[in-house]
Amino acid sequence: MEQAILRFFESIRCAPLTVVFGFFSAFGETAVVAAFILLTYWLSDRRTGEQVIAAALVSIPANVALKLTVSRPRPYIAGKVSLLEVEGPLLSTTTESLGANMSFPSGHAQMTSNFLTSVSLRAKRAWVYAVSAVFVLLVMCSRMYFGVHYPTDLLAGLALGVGISLLMQLVYKRFYGARYYILCAIAVAVLLSLPFLEHKDYEQAAGLLSAAALFLPICHMAGCKDAAFPKKLWRIPLGLALTGAVFALTLLFPKGEGFSLLKWFLIALAAGLSPVLFKVAKV
Repeated sequence: MEQAILRFFESIRCAPLTVVFGFFSAFGETAVVAAFILLTYWLSDRRTGEQVIAAALVSIPANVALKLTVSRPRPYIAGKVSLLEVEGPLLSTTTESLGANMSFPSGHAQMTSNFLTSVSLRAKRAWVYAVSAVFVLLVMCSRMYFGVHYPTDLLAGLALGVGISLLMQLVYKRFYGARYYILCAIAVAVLLSLPFLEHKDYEQAAGLLSAAALFLPICHMAGCKDAAFPKKLWRIPLGLALTGAVFALTLLFPKGEGFSLLKWFLIALAAGLSPVLFKVAKV
C-alpha cells in the first residue's frame, strides 16, 4: 500500500508541482522551522513563546532518538520509488543531504506539526487550526512527492509532533509551577542517553534542550515582559546580533566528540537569553 501511494506521487511529478511541493517541503527544513520558532519566542507573548520553544526542543531529541533506533532505509534506498533531487538555499533532497537510514519518523512532519499545533493551542481559533492542518498535510505530501519518506514515517512524525505539543499544553495548564523541573528532568534523561545514541544530531538536540532548561527559568526570574509593536520589531536585529556573535565564536571550536553539544548549547543559550537583552534595551 505504501509503495502504491509513493508511486502515485511519483507519477504526478512535473515542474509546477515540484515548485509547489518544494515550497511546503522547505517549510519543514530545520533552519526554516527554527527561524519561525525563534521569531515566535522573541515576538509573541512570554507564555506562548515559552510553550512553543519548550515543545519544539523536547520534540527534536525524541525524533532523532527514534531515527537512530529504528534505522529505517528511505524508500528510494529500498527501491520503492525514485528520488527527486533538488538543491536550493532552503531545500535539499540530494543523497548527500539525507541520512540514508533516517527515514522513520519524518522530521519534517514532526517539527511542522509540533510547531503549528503549539501555535494553534495558544491561538484558540478555528481558522488557525484549519490552516495549520492543511499546511501540515501539504508538507507531508511533499515528502512523498520527493520520494524521501514512507506514509508511515509521516504519520508517526505527525503523531509525535501533535502528541508532544499536547503534552506540553498539559504541563503548562495543569503543572505550570513545575514546568521547569519537568523540562530539566527531560533534559537530564536526554543527556544520560548520549552514550547509547552517539550521533552528532542527537548531541545537537541534547545541547538545545539543555540550554532551554537553563534559559527559560532565567528569563522568568529576570521578569522579561512583553512590549508593543512596532517597537518589538527591534528584538529581531538585537537577537540575531547576539546569537550570531556566539555562533561565530563557536566556529573556532575544534571538531570532535562533545563539541557539537557545547556548540549548540551556547547558540541556543544566546538565542534563549535574548529576552534579557530586550528588557535592558526596553524593547
